Amino acid sequence: MAEWNLHLTEDLYGKTHPVFFSLSERVEGYRGFYCTDQGTQASDASAGSPSLEEFSASPSSLDTRKSMANFSAMMTLYDSSGTEYTFSPMGMRRVQRQIPWQGHYHTHEYIEILYVIQGSFEQILLGEHRTFLAGECVITDQNLVHADYLSKKENTAVLFLSLQRDYLDQLLSSYDHKDDLQRFFFHALRRQQKEQSYLHLRPEHPGQQAETDHILEIITQESFFPREGSPLIIQGYLIRFLSLLCRDYHMQLHSSDQESKEKAFLYELERYIRLHYATVTSAELEQVFHYHRNYYHLILQKYRGVSFRTYVRQIRLDNAARLLTTTNLPTREIGMLVGYHNNSHFYHLFEEQFGKSPGEYRA
Repeated sequence: MAEWNLHLTEDLYGKTHPVFFSLSERVEGYRGFYCTDQGTQASDASAGSPSLEEFSASPSSLDTRKSMANFSAMMTLYDSSGTEYTFSPMGMRRVQRQIPWQGHYHTHEYIEILYVIQGSFEQILLGEHRTFLAGECVITDQNLVHADYLSKKENTAVLFLSLQRDYLDQLLSSYDHKDDLQRFFFHALRRQQKEQSYLHLRPEHPGQQAETDHILEIITQESFFPREGSPLIIQGYLIRFLSLLCRDYHMQLHSSDQESKEKAFLYELERYIRLHYATVTSAELEQVFHYHRNYYHLILQKYRGVSFRTYVRQIRLDNAARLLTTTNLPTREIGMLVGYHNNSHFYHLFEEQFGKSPGEYRA
C-alpha cells in the first residue's frame, strides 16, 4: 500500500493548522493548493515520497478505508481526470483512477458515515448501483458488502467518518430512550449486526447543506489537527450532527430484512404525523410517501395496535392536553390548533380519552 506523502502541516495560506468555515471552503482550498501542478511538485519533492506513477500501479488497492481508532475522519477529492486525493490525519495520498472505475467489494470493521460535499458519489450497495448527490449522507453498517464506483468525469468531494460501534453507542446513550434520535438510530444501527443494511439521508430543505458543512468542518478540523480537548469537541459535534440528521433529513433504510424496512418506514410515518398532526390526511400521505392509503393503516395496526384515524386522534388530543396545562389559550382555540374546528366534537373526543372535560383537565 502506498505511503502517505504529504503532511498537512501547512496550507495555501502558509499557516499551520489552517482553519476553514465550512467543508466546501476546505475543499476549494485543498483543490487550489494540493490538486494543482504546484501541489503535485511540492508533494513529489518530499523526501522519499513516491511519484504519481507509483501511486497508480495497483488498480484495486488504496480503496480500502481502515480505522483502528474510536473515530477518524478522511476527506477524498476526485477531479475530472480521475485523480483521487485523499486527506486524513496521516497526510495526503494521491492515486490516479481510470474512469470508469470500480473498487473491490469489502466490508468495514466500523460504522461508516459518508457525506457528499461536492458533485456526486456512487456505490454498489445490496446489489444496486446507487448515486448520492451533494448534501446527502449514507450510513453503512459493519456487515454490508459494498464497493465504490466512479463513472463521471467531474469534481467530487466526499467526507468519510469512521465510528467504532461502542463509540457510536456511547454517543447515542446520552439521549433519553424516548427521544426520536436514539429510538431510530438504535433500531437502524445497533440491530444492523444481524443484517446487511444502510441508511440514506437526504436534506429536507435546500439550504440545509450550509449548516451541515459547518458542523462537519469543525469535526474534520479537530480530527486532522488534534489538540487539547479535541476528542470532547468531536463527540459534541457528532451528537449535534446526528441530531441534525434526525431533525432535518429524510431517512430511508435499505435492508435485506423486511421487518427492518417496515420499522424504518414506521419511524418516517410517525415523525411526519407528529409534525403535521393538525392537518394530516391519508390522501396527503399518499402524495408524500407514494403508498396506498391502506398501507399506513396496516403498518400502524401491526406495530402500534391502532388504526391511522385512532393514531392521529391520540396525537391531537395529547397535544391538546399539553396546551391546556402549559398555556392560557382558550379551550376553543386549542381545539382548532390541534385540528378540531367543531368545538362540541373536540369536547366529546377529549372526555372520551381522558375521562374529563378540557376545563376539568386544566383545573
